[in-house]
Amino acid sequence: MPLNDDKHSRRTVLAGITALSAALAMPQASTAATTDQAVGLVNKIVGELLQVVKGSQSEAQALRRFEQIFVSYGDVPVIARSVLGQPWRSTTSAQQSAFVTAFRGYLARKYGKQFREFRDASVRVTGAVDRGDKGIVVSSQMTYGGRPPIAVDWQVSDRSGQLKMFNLFIEGVSMLSTERNEVRALLEANRNNVDALIADLQRRG
Repeated sequence: MPLNDDKHSRRTVLAGITALSAALAMPQASTAATTDQAVGLVNKIVGELLQVVKGSQSEAQALRRFEQIFVSYGDVPVIARSVLGQPWRSTTSAQQSAFVTAFRGYLARKYGKQFREFRDASVRVTGAVDRGDKGIVVSSQMTYGGRPPIAVDWQVSDRSGQLKMFNLFIEGVSMLSTERNEVRALLEANRNNVDALIADLQRRG
């Protein structure tokens, strides 16, 4: 075999090894969330929410169940960190943990009480779009009480290791943005004291 052919063969082998190593180092496409998986997650969330809404348990029991659903399917630490914003970086791990717990209870009480009004509601998933770094947006329509359908979009991602919901849009209004504004207003009202904010959230909802 001519020398130049031998060099070419070695270069080809080295290039192949390099490409294989790079491929192994990259996240494999098979582990990425798909739109079908996102739709499956939303259908599961909707099914469990409606089961509570249409159930006969007491309000206290229903609110506890809403919180369990939020913890199971919502990326609560990511949502809480985003909502608190800059102050999150200067809090201790104990404060962060306490804030996440207080915030999820506050959300469950706040939205849970509203959901209880939708006993005759039905929700239909209408599609899903992969937005890349922004996650997958699953579109749905909710109807209740003979009113026109309401657009409800669920933003989900598996960035934290599991496929979870991290935002909800109702008629285009972002839950994340709404809660961020509200929590920051509460923080200001509590003189930027995170411990006082946590105690405030525990009383609200």
